[in-house]
Amino acid sequence: MSCSVQVAVRVRPFNSRERNLNAFCCISMNGRQTVITDLSKKNDEKKFTFDYSYWSHDGYREEPSGYFSPAPGSLYADQKQVFSDVGQGVLDSAWEGYHACLFAYGQTGSGKSYSMVGYGENKGIIPIACEEIFRRIAQNKDPAKSFEVSCSMLEVYNEHVHDLLIKPSTRPPGGLEIRESKVLGIFVEGLSKRAVNSYAGIQKIVDEGTSNRSIGATLMNATSSRAHTVVSIELHQVTTMNGKQGRRISVIHLVDLAGSEKNDQTQAIGDRLKEGCAINKSLSALGNVISALADKAAGKDKGRVVPYRDSKLTRLLQNALGGSCKTIMLCALSPASSNYDETLSTLRYADRAKQVKNFAVVNEDPTLRLIRELREENEKLRALLEGNNGASRGLSEAERKVLEEEHQKEIRAMENALHDMEKSFQQKLEESQKQAAAQTAQGAVDSATVPHLTVLNEDVLLSGQVKFAFPHAPGQLWIGKKKGDWTPDVSLSGLGIFPRHCSCAFDAGKRVVYLTVEEGVNYTFVNGEKIGNKKLVALKSGDRLVLGQAYAFLVVFPAEKNPRLLEEYTYDNALQEVCVAQGEVKRAKPSEAELQEEKAKTEAYRKQVEAMQRAQSEFEEKMRQAALKASAEERQRLEEEFRKKHEALDREKKELQRKEMRRLAAETDRKEVEATLVEILPRVKEANLIAAELNKPYKLVPSFDMCFTSTGERKSKVLISVKYCGKLVYEWTPAVLDNRLFLMRDLLEKYYEETDKDGFLRRLRKEEDPFWDPIEKEKCIGKAVLFLQSLTAQLESESNAHIFNKEGVEVGQLNVAVFPVTKDGKELEDDDIKESPEELLGTSAYYEVRILSASGLPKELSNNTFVKFKFFRCSSYTETPRVRGSTANPVFNFRKIFEESVTPTFMDYLENEVLIFEVYGEDLRATK
Repeated sequence: MSCSVQVAVRVRPFNSRERNLNAFCCISMNGRQTVITDLSKKNDEKKFTFDYSYWSHDGYREEPSGYFSPAPGSLYADQKQVFSDVGQGVLDSAWEGYHACLFAYGQTGSGKSYSMVGYGENKGIIPIACEEIFRRIAQNKDPAKSFEVSCSMLEVYNEHVHDLLIKPSTRPPGGLEIRESKVLGIFVEGLSKRAVNSYAGIQKIVDEGTSNRSIGATLMNATSSRAHTVVSIELHQVTTMNGKQGRRISVIHLVDLAGSEKNDQTQAIGDRLKEGCAINKSLSALGNVISALADKAAGKDKGRVVPYRDSKLTRLLQNALGGSCKTIMLCALSPASSNYDETLSTLRYADRAKQVKNFAVVNEDPTLRLIRELREENEKLRALLEGNNGASRGLSEAERKVLEEEHQKEIRAMENALHDMEKSFQQKLEESQKQAAAQTAQGAVDSATVPHLTVLNEDVLLSGQVKFAFPHAPGQLWIGKKKGDWTPDVSLSGLGIFPRHCSCAFDAGKRVVYLTVEEGVNYTFVNGEKIGNKKLVALKSGDRLVLGQAYAFLVVFPAEKNPRLLEEYTYDNALQEVCVAQGEVKRAKPSEAELQEEKAKTEAYRKQVEAMQRAQSEFEEKMRQAALKASAEERQRLEEEFRKKHEALDREKKELQRKEMRRLAAETDRKEVEATLVEILPRVKEANLIAAELNKPYKLVPSFDMCFTSTGERKSKVLISVKYCGKLVYEWTPAVLDNRLFLMRDLLEKYYEETDKDGFLRRLRKEEDPFWDPIEKEKCIGKAVLFLQSLTAQLESESNAHIFNKEGVEVGQLNVAVFPVTKDGKELEDDDIKESPEELLGTSAYYEVRILSASGLPKELSNNTFVKFKFFRCSSYTETPRVRGSTANPVFNFRKIFEESVTPTFMDYLENEVLIFEVYGEDLRATK
């Protein structure tokens, strides 16, 4: 059966950060349609239509149970509605015997986990679907039919497949192999598959897998959102007739894809090592597969090979995309205008995915036939190994050996699959229960009663999953790094972690935990404050403990019963708290004086508006009373006076509103820059420590880039300046730093594993070095703007515009102009000029952009200068020729004519936006 991939999108509420920044919502929905608006531009809307568009941004109320339900008359889509539309469809498909797959896609923090898993009473698709499976099984009245359910959980991290039902310390280092069989299709060799007979059984498996995922992230000092997670539920409907068994087999794959901004964030697109990062590679491969399948479905390039083998992720999900499966993609959207680029990218990805067609079939086979076919396939592999088909002829001894080893592995995988298939369900159930008990017994902590230390993670789902009980004094919980024969109770790795870093002990009498810092001086922080050597610190429930550069823990005393502790204190908060407390950035929270000043400004604006409205009402009443006594001629004069006064007041009111909007925009910009700075500083510090550990003379420093909005307002962005031996060589965006830091950590781990460390660094090619980039000789000297409003009246706009550098300092002037001209470039005659701007609508107009010269440019950057700009909606920049040589006063004498169809959108551009010119020159110091 041919069926398209169904696509649903869901927008979440603002998070606390966005609320603090007075964020604006850039998403709106109407039925199946989703609209995204670029709020920095007027009338810039992009519309998409999906199978489902879920508005979950506002309009909800919290029930006494904690469940969020729609408020009366609201459009809010709650968890039940999403499951009814999306999850129920997946479940129905599985019940009919089809394989089914549900993808969750979107940037980190966009709400994927909430939809898939949920929190508290607001259960997501996975738990509701699991409950529904066993509810349906319980309703079965047919004695000839029985059900067998099994579950597995894996993650794809750094192009390795890991079994999440196995403790990280006992997993094979290179991960598990993906195999393909004609009978079994694509499967993971050696993956744990546990039989379950209740929803509680599946819940335990998911909890165990999530806990192991968190342990793995902690051991590897890894960023958890870099891993893709797949929960697979296998449903066998077994029918017995006349002593023969028939099976209807379906597999439900529930896939949580890693944060999509790691792949799609616009600011990271220019990073030369973007594809060097494994998660970017897998998400790019997924995008390529979707693109190839969409083209095939549209009848384009039918001979094109779909690149499933380009990554482990796409190989695993081959059946879900373009195969025998019913597939749904649920894309989570951030509502904040600050995430516009990432959200637009998600919407485009979703729009492409809905064009993919699958060809689902019911998977129904007699059990004995399945076993027979599997045995036949295994015998063919054995014959191949013995060389009966001559496949190994002409190969070298080494090549023949590799081929034999591969065939041996395939045979072993087939035999294991055959052995598993021949077991009864009861046997599988008993084995699964033993495996679960054995795994749970390892280091289990009774978190409901025992005071403990829990790991905070970037992924909120993983926070609180790993717990370490505090031993009663004089016993100690040692935290540190393995070294020789020393293995601490909490084993960590990475920078700033020492073998005997610190220890904790619980005083049961005083009901307090005491922390003692041993070797971890300068790298141990409690609630942001640095703890000195050998100092005894009393810890209470809710205290945050930060160790090294990337580890954050939370102290939990269950007796104090604060169920929202993990919601109040997050991983990001804990690391940012250190930066603020240590004075490395400006405080994240405004002072009381600043709050009062902000309140006073808001109050002053309110009073001004009220005074203006009062004056307008009083004038209107005065005019009304006067008109009652006046003659017809006098009334006409009064009406004209009233009109003029009303227009003047209206202009004043609009100007006041514009000033307030500018003030609020500037305040939001300041807050956003400050918040971004607080967020990136821990990463900058970690990158610098890695550079020092690898003896690389690089230093990263946060910096700022002043830019202009399309309406000419100044706006700041945070950048990271990269210095080599003290000289600025290039700048990175925060997105590029994120990508490079992942690669830096990977390089450091490889460095630690090497015996010949110096040789390892010498052999590292610069193209593979995450610190290295080609030196940027061409630097942006600054930017200038030209207002275009006069062009609506067909008058030229010209200016000796000020050039501002990235710090907002004036660094020169640029002589620019835009002239309305005829088609052949001549200035307009009086007869060509329309009486009103409205008369231009529907015509073609021509505009000549002139860049004449610059003056007063900084000497060190005034080499081979040029200017670039984008007029209206040009997709690429227009550049002037370079003025060769070194001069602070380059003459460009550049002219170019642009033809535009005059539409309301274009007229709005001229009326409200500016033309931004970027002046560039070569920094000769960078190459010295």
